[in-house]
Amino acid sequence: MKLEFTDIEKNPELLPESVYAYIQNKFPEIMVAEINPAYADGESLHQQYDVPYEMELNCLVVEGRRNEDVHYAAVVVPYGKKASMNAKVRTPLNAKKVSFADLDYVTEKTGMEYGSITPVGLPEDWMILLDSSVLNQESVIVGSGKANGKLMLPSALFTKMPNCILVDGLAKD
Repeated sequence: MKLEFTDIEKNPELLPESVYAYIQNKFPEIMVAEINPAYADGESLHQQYDVPYEMELNCLVVEGRRNEDVHYAAVVVPYGKKASMNAKVRTPLNAKKVSFADLDYVTEKTGMEYGSITPVGLPEDWMILLDSSVLNQESVIVGSGKANGKLMLPSALFTKMPNCILVDGLAKD
């Protein structure tokens, strides 16, 4: 792998303030690397930086609604997989309907940039729905919250994050 991961203290500019504070206060073992934003997505990241596909995760934010109640969640699946948006997402959100969250709302609420939303450092009332297969990898790579950065973390850290729910079968081909 051609990415050089370092302590966040050495490259705080690669993280939005909320992500930096979250890592600094709770998970200092999470590392950051600078990337060219043109190579941020899965296939390009693999080709340019020799990142194994198995380490790459995709994170998308959904909005679940039931009457007037609205809940948000990051849905995290391995690269190349799609999220099963049926009961696997609706049930933990207690939602009748689930859809992709409004991008402007997500970026405003999180301070993160489009294309680099990360499950690390999200608002505390948002759930993280994690496909349980992610734990099969020792370490994984996700966005840093800024387009020019990537985070690497031990996958087991997800189980220590508040509001993280492991979901069997969340990812599908």
